[in-house]
Amino acid sequence: MEHALGSAPRRSIRDRVIAWGGWLFRLRSWTPIPLIAVLLLCGLDESPDLYTWPPGLLFILMGEGLRLWGVSVVGKESRTRGSGTGRLVTHGPYAFVRNPLYVGNLLLTLGATCLSELLWMIPIVVILYLVQYIPIVLWEEQNLTRYFGPAYDAYCRRVPRWIPKLSRHWRGPLQWRAAFRSERSTLTTLAVLLALMLAKEDLRHLPKYWHKHSLPIGAGVWPSHTAR
Repeated sequence: MEHALGSAPRRSIRDRVIAWGGWLFRLRSWTPIPLIAVLLLCGLDESPDLYTWPPGLLFILMGEGLRLWGVSVVGKESRTRGSGTGRLVTHGPYAFVRNPLYVGNLLLTLGATCLSELLWMIPIVVILYLVQYIPIVLWEEQNLTRYFGPAYDAYCRRVPRWIPKLSRHWRGPLQWRAAFRSERSTLTTLAVLLALMLAKEDLRHLPKYWHKHSLPIGAGVWPSHTAR
């Protein structure tokens, strides 16, 4: 049946997902907060298992290293891009994968999950990541296609969206000073998160400490009358 005269056509599922991505893009700095709260507050009554910390720290170093490399290529535009940027960036990590900053975010989140020692949450973290970033990337790609046209289409055919692919065309100018300046908030957040994770480990050790050093009720209070 044709649409009534003057009525707007129904949007496809893809259009709805893209619209949802634009909304998530504006909130992307706040959406990790509930997950971080869960990672910090869950498992306080469990015994500490520090074997998850080395891979957690490795994930965080890899994730932030990838983000710094990406921002050193894009510059301050990475913090404000919405309807398009002034130039199409195709070197640095963007020669291997189209969304290196978002891949870095996944590595950071996996690292935080390992530090929390809640390994059962890793599948949940991956699902939440996909739910958030697939719409965001589709929204960005629509804007970049409109802005750059055939040049961006050719770039998409050459470089994968999520899984890095080897490329020899990665060399180009880098702005490390601007990258560290742009990433100050992320680096500060990581430092605070690490401090909170260490505090969580101390809290998890407290029950064992109390059990080891506490005395039974009445012990040492009443004198012994067995030896007179």
